[in-house]
Amino acid sequence: MKKTFIILLLGIVSYASAQIVDVNFSGSGTTSFSAWSNVNSFNYPGYGSFPGNQPWPAPIPATQGSTNSILNRITGSPTGGGPFLASESIYFGSFAQIPNSFGGTLRLSNNFSLTNLKTLIFQIQIGEATGYDFFIPSGVPKLTFNGNLYYNAVFTNLVNRYQNGVFPSPETGEDEPVYVNTWAYQWNITNDLNITNYAVDFSGVTHSQVYAMRWDSTSILQNTPVIPEPSTLGLLFLVITGVIVNIFKKMRSRQEVKSEVS
Repeated sequence: MKKTFIILLLGIVSYASAQIVDVNFSGSGTTSFSAWSNVNSFNYPGYGSFPGNQPWPAPIPATQGSTNSILNRITGSPTGGGPFLASESIYFGSFAQIPNSFGGTLRLSNNFSLTNLKTLIFQIQIGEATGYDFFIPSGVPKLTFNGNLYYNAVFTNLVNRYQNGVFPSPETGEDEPVYVNTWAYQWNITNDLNITNYAVDFSGVTHSQVYAMRWDSTSILQNTPVIPEPSTLGLLFLVITGVIVNIFKKMRSRQEVKSEVS
């Protein structure tokens, strides 16, 4: 049974790794998208090293879609470290290992005039550290208009996730799962605004990792959530992951009991 579960888990992880999905807007308005993937030290050398104290040499244009959008580091951690480009991801580095510790801020921005922007979708694939991905409460993604107007998303959804190890929880004393999450955020602009630029800011916790990002915009207001719902297979993955974690915990407990008896 153990071998069967592991094989099934590996197959689902392979599926779940493809997290960022296409967005289908309703209506016939003007649409555009920008995406960032494979943003790592191999493709972009010189963007810092552990623990991430160095500023970035330049913003990073989108790797797919419109390259008018750019990604940039805004701040690092006040206790040392910050976001840098590691071998597989953007890593929020630090020497400390403290749950929900501020690891720095990144910004996606577009400086072109967008008088007809009505709905914006932002997706991000981010790996947790000690049970957190975004710094709580202020680090969740926020939309900025013209540099000074902050808007929280009107719809938020966990598109998908897969388990990427465990961590010893100080609250429960047990090994708890660490997930790689894909979040999606939707903003609706109901007023006619002269938007000369917009940006999305977010802050990760120390040791979190960003693997991919994408934002989609349309000139037609989307009154209902456009954010993709989790797939049936993705939900099945979560159920099976929980089952496997419980099985391994029980097996380890039995092994510990046997060791004490012998």
